[in-house]
Amino acid sequence: MTDHAINEAGAKSALILIEYQNDWLALTGSINGQFQDREQFDFAVANSRKVLEEARRRNMEVIHVRMVLEPTYRVLGEGKYGLRKMARDYGSFLGEQTEFFPGFEPLDGEYAISERTGGSSAFAATTLDSYLRNSRIFDIYVMGFALRQCVESTVRNAHDLGYHTNVIYDASAAFTREQQTSFLSDIAPFYAPFRIRSAPVLGVRHPPQMLLKKQLQITEAVKAKDGSQTCNRGR
Repeated sequence: MTDHAINEAGAKSALILIEYQNDWLALTGSINGQFQDREQFDFAVANSRKVLEEARRRNMEVIHVRMVLEPTYRVLGEGKYGLRKMARDYGSFLGEQTEFFPGFEPLDGEYAISERTGGSSAFAATTLDSYLRNSRIFDIYVMGFALRQCVESTVRNAHDLGYHTNVIYDASAAFTREQQTSFLSDIAPFYAPFRIRSAPVLGVRHPPQMLLKKQLQITEAVKAKDGSQTCNRGR
């Protein structure tokens, strides 16, 4: 993020929060128990609070996206796998579970999207794309839950729509550490090459050693993979 939410070209930017709802974040949430790496999850929630606070301090556009469904799940049709089946099996995105988790409620003037129809992407059947374009915003920062589901789907969609996309990956949680590592090494380079830690965004001097070590391991793995592909192309 740059001060006053303006980048070098003078364009505005936005922070997009994906599903900061009780279903994901509350211990009683229907999906919360799926996070096997609790350290990663707790770290992501704590970082999310700091990023949101800093975005508001800089008067940045803040957009909240949540999922709200009705008890019959009619909009999901005959879903037999994936999110459409999971939501019904777990009884997700209903009633109080759809409410924003304490500390992540939209403030007056912040745009909130709740009209999603079961799609993983925050752009699917919502007003997000039109709102961003009408606001002349093409530089977006994305964080939320879960990293390999709705965050990844939103990032892929944003790429195809032409947005300059940044993923704050340590303010987003995957279900496992392996899923987070795979996202950073295999997915982000193609759809969100500007993947950033919350620490540099916030100006924090000392990110946790565990995360720093993991980042270095991922960086070396990506370099090795790129080098191998280069050698193969040269043969």
